[in-house]
Amino acid sequence: MRIKDVMKQNPITVDSKTLVLDAREIMQEKNIRRLPVVDKNKLVGIVTLHDLLEAAPSPAISLNIHELNFLLSKLTVEEVMTRNPVTLSPDTPFEDALRIGQEKKIGSFPVVDNERLVGISTESDIVRVLIHAFGIREEGSRITIEGLNEKDFNQINSIATQHDTVLLSMISWFREEKNDWMVVLRVKTKRPEPIVQDLKKAGFKVTYVM
Repeated sequence: MRIKDVMKQNPITVDSKTLVLDAREIMQEKNIRRLPVVDKNKLVGIVTLHDLLEAAPSPAISLNIHELNFLLSKLTVEEVMTRNPVTLSPDTPFEDALRIGQEKKIGSFPVVDNERLVGISTESDIVRVLIHAFGIREEGSRITIEGLNEKDFNQINSIATQHDTVLLSMISWFREEKNDWMVVLRVKTKRPEPIVQDLKKAGFKVTYVM
């Protein structure tokens, strides 16, 4: 799956000279929390609702309320935006976007194709894809298997698919402290017992069923 499959296309944008108050109003009206900043068809930054809410002139302590409101009314997006944000291409693999977001602690990515902004991908898009990929919204059962090595995966998958059910997802991760793998199966059945029995007959350590 690529970012182009999950991104919001043709996002709402502002230019760098947009007033902060106007940008806040746009976000409230459109129920969004981020605005790419585009000047002359080129992405120059991104501004978040947090940036706008935190915006205030530095000498605010010495200002009265009227002076403060006046300065806030003149504040522009370019004064509070994040410049040169990290971007993705439409063909960036979904898992790469997830990794980059975790490494750089980024909650959203402008998506750029040939220097043109074509979309935006946010953490909510990523969560939506993960929910779909893991089959979380599908009724079914969860089976946890521990103490595995990499060679076991194919056999587990084979056992699960032999039964008259759908394998919604198979999530695995390596446990360094135990030097083994744990796998969580989600199967589309309310009666996982036959699968569990076959897994145990094959010698697998099933530790949780729900």
